[in-house]
Amino acid sequence: MLDHPSRTEGGATFLGSKVPAPGLAPFLAVWTPTSERLEAWNSNAIRVGDEITQSWLKFLSDRFAKDTALPEQLASCQNMNDVFTVYSQFWQQATKDYVSEYLAIANAAWGAVRSSMEAKASRKDG
Repeated sequence: MLDHPSRTEGGATFLGSKVPAPGLAPFLAVWTPTSERLEAWNSNAIRVGDEITQSWLKFLSDRFAKDTALPEQLASCQNMNDVFTVYSQFWQQATKDYVSEYLAIANAAWGAVRSSMEAKASRKDG
């Protein structure tokens, strides 16, 4: 053991060579509050990450359905003006959808950061 090295000379062990030390446990106990806070932050980050992932997968599913409907819409066009209208509506809707989803992701991430900051501030005040 590192706390109690034994030294031998000629087969005899010298008990006076033990190094008195408190061991490693007291040093680890200092980090307990920090590890508890990190564990709480980590569980919050995992929860928010799951929410973001579920939201993103639902968004991709919805966008895929809209994207696969485009060829059918183009096939029903009677003239070039209809084609331009379908394309412009498609891209406007796609832009709105992506902006909306990115804002939802940013708000979820910012909410997680804000809640951890508020929890830290309340622990500091309390």
